[in-house]
Amino acid sequence: MPGQPAFRAAGASQGRVCVAQSLRQGGGTMKSAALVALTLLLASAGAVSAQEVSGVIFDDRNGDGIRDADEPGVEGVSVRLFGQSDAGSAVDEVVLTGPDGRFTFTAGNGCYLVRVQDPPSWRRTLGRTDERSEGSEGYTHPVGLRRYAVAPNLLDNLIAGSVLFSSMGDSIAWNWNSCFDTSAFWYSKQVRDRLRCVAPGASVQLDEAAIKGEHTDDLLIDESGETNNVFRVIEEGAQLVAISIIGNDLLNNEPGANPTQEEINVAAAEMIDSRANLQEILSSLVSELPQADVELNTLYDNLAWSCPGGDNQPFHIEWLPILNQMLRDVAWGQTRRVTNAEVFLEFSHEDLQSGCKGFEDQICHILGDDIHPRGRGYRIIREKLWEALGGVNLGPKDALGAASATGVDHGYLRRVRRLYPTTWEVRDGAQVTDPEAAFSETDGGAGASVRLGIGQEAFHLGGFPDWYDEIVPSRVIAGIRYRTTGTVTDDFYRVEASIGGLFRAPAGHAFKPTDWDYYTPIVGSGGPNKPDEDPDFADMETLVVPNVPTYRTVSATLTKNPEISADGRGYTWPPLTLDEVASTEFRLLASPVAGTAGDDYQVVIDAVWLDVYGQEKQRPPEVTGLLVARLGDGALEFSFDELAGSTAYSLYAGSLGPLHGQGSFDHGGGS
Repeated sequence: MPGQPAFRAAGASQGRVCVAQSLRQGGGTMKSAALVALTLLLASAGAVSAQEVSGVIFDDRNGDGIRDADEPGVEGVSVRLFGQSDAGSAVDEVVLTGPDGRFTFTAGNGCYLVRVQDPPSWRRTLGRTDERSEGSEGYTHPVGLRRYAVAPNLLDNLIAGSVLFSSMGDSIAWNWNSCFDTSAFWYSKQVRDRLRCVAPGASVQLDEAAIKGEHTDDLLIDESGETNNVFRVIEEGAQLVAISIIGNDLLNNEPGANPTQEEINVAAAEMIDSRANLQEILSSLVSELPQADVELNTLYDNLAWSCPGGDNQPFHIEWLPILNQMLRDVAWGQTRRVTNAEVFLEFSHEDLQSGCKGFEDQICHILGDDIHPRGRGYRIIREKLWEALGGVNLGPKDALGAASATGVDHGYLRRVRRLYPTTWEVRDGAQVTDPEAAFSETDGGAGASVRLGIGQEAFHLGGFPDWYDEIVPSRVIAGIRYRTTGTVTDDFYRVEASIGGLFRAPAGHAFKPTDWDYYTPIVGSGGPNKPDEDPDFADMETLVVPNVPTYRTVSATLTKNPEISADGRGYTWPPLTLDEVASTEFRLLASPVAGTAGDDYQVVIDAVWLDVYGQEKQRPPEVTGLLVARLGDGALEFSFDELAGSTAYSLYAGSLGPLHGQGSFDHGGGS
């Protein structure tokens, strides 16, 4: 009422409080009722929490992206929220995580990016891979579980004022289906527009590169007239590259309902070849576009559209989870981590016991399509890509209208040690100068110079330390820094790592889900006319960057075979053991294409290494009073003062200075 005082509670309208004030002044029994009304109003207003973006940065000790009870927060990590509120104000805030690893921003409706600054010697783990069934509480289409990641350079490029966003791949990136309920590059355009909302002053342009029907091999063909290959994307200098690919690699090779072992072998060989292609694609984009962010979609199961049931086949049920772990691993191990849009887990899929997870009926079945998502399926992909970039919308712009984003969690693994080789070997005619230069990064850039040929020449490095028994590995990355001298033309090279040094399955091997992984590709694609089981793509390149005048660093996740989970429903990917780490070998090998003499070049290896991520057990105390005596039979006898509470002791005997280079024993220290 005019002229009367007004009392406003946070979030309440002035008019409603004016009514309460008017009743209060009326006296009598109405006064008590009015006070109750005012009290209720204020209590209600106080219960409305401010909108926020919050999460936890945690020590993800098992590397699965999911915070477990024994995984502590990481303190002092810098987290930035940047974007635009619907009210028109710019938001740019930075906070440090608290002792519990938690961070919180207060933000209104709008569109934002969250960027976490990686702590030194820590690497963000895989996105969360836990699953839900349709109908589970809080599991709502098209979001499902929010699986946040980070695009570390994207924010800087937006602030600088320009982002060229390349959408590469196949018909999924193109947004094709026979239901005609979507349009070309729809989900990429939606993400482009969200980025424009985050930074209204920036120019965000979309390169509609993807071509229907393309394979991983196509992205390695150096051709003009289109930009759906790494050569043109590097040439145009894209700052954001999103890739959906690999489905067509399997399309003509996947077995039917009753597969023979030969059919399984052909399909498995195609998967392994595609992994090598993707390693070359991603590593080239990462090294040649140092200011860009790269994203790779996982692949949904189109046959599990009705789950259980649909048109699903045993090969899809058994091998699609493995294929998708391949995609996660090839992204995670890059020198600059590639992010994943976790599509597979939100589309319906069937586990090994016919259990169902994800949203059903996302596949188009009109005109015999049966492959591509319906419009509602593409909405899922849009959300997963947005999350993979660190995107957060609040209010009407969010797909579910969420007022806050809590649980914007990020797991990290600490690098506990970098291990170097101690042995080398040349095979089949390879020649090497100064081979031990590949054992160290502290020799001023000296390198092992290797000359290959047009056969099977190879240079092997191994002998990784096996005495760091306090290390508890979770994940391991294999890396190399190398350059070339001379000129590489048509006879190329590859770099691979292998646990145990076998590198390839034995001849006639019967591939199965728990026995297929014999090597990790690092440098070099599958190559033209590969795999041998299904030769094709004669014009694809083995190497995107064959001539490397200055040192280039490339890395990959060192992988091994999965195991069936304890409940028999799926797979686990166990960490490498210390013995497996110690048994790992690298090899640089000839990969001739033309097979004719004429290439005159050397590959110069500065160093190779294994980065071990995980935990380090507390170093035990050392004994005192150690004495060594030689017995009459030549045996050595060791005596020492007993350590209270110790029941076992480890003994190291050897020449510590030459072994550790620096002349001191650093066992258990540093990284």
